Amino acid sequence: MSIAFGIIGDVLAYIFFPNFNILRRAVSSLCKGKGGLFFQIGSVISGIFAIPFVVYLNKSFNKEYVKEDLKRKALITALISCSCLIILGAFCGSNPIVAVIHGVSAVISWLFGLFYITFFNIFMLRDPKYSRSLSIIGFCATFSLSLLMILFFLAFIPSIRFLVIILPSIEWINTIIIILWYLIISLYTLKNRIS
Repeated sequence: MSIAFGIIGDVLAYIFFPNFNILRRAVSSLCKGKGGLFFQIGSVISGIFAIPFVVYLNKSFNKEYVKEDLKRKALITALISCSCLIILGAFCGSNPIVAVIHGVSAVISWLFGLFYITFFNIFMLRDPKYSRSLSIIGFCATFSLSLLMILFFLAFIPSIRFLVIILPSIEWINTIIIILWYLIISLYTLKNRIS
């Protein structure tokens, strides 16, 4: 459900945004078009449905292989990331205050997303009920999020501000990889009836 609402919101916002260029415009720019409300609603509902997903996934790891304190830390980081996804969807637009709230929420969501996806990948490597190959897409998401964060902060250095040009492409790649991660993990847990 998280993936479905996120994708539907993005696609509808894209349809109502003529000449939108994904190589030059960040994902969040979709909220500035005529269909911006679709992006916002999709992001908010996606974040809401992501919460039970991460809670379920975290509970599924066997305590024989993953310590409870690590699971707790992973869950907290996941809940912060998902909550910030909800906030960045709710606060999106050209108003300077709204833009700051959106931007800060996006950065926090990326940072904590990096942590919880990394935690969950490590847990999947430890817990034999999960295939080790699942971690491959997860570590791709970790790499993508790391690259996005590094380039984002480097772009504030005046001498390498040109990095801003490639950030939208990295953000779109990152979004697609995280969608694939959610989808693959969801299908795996449903198919194997993991609880």
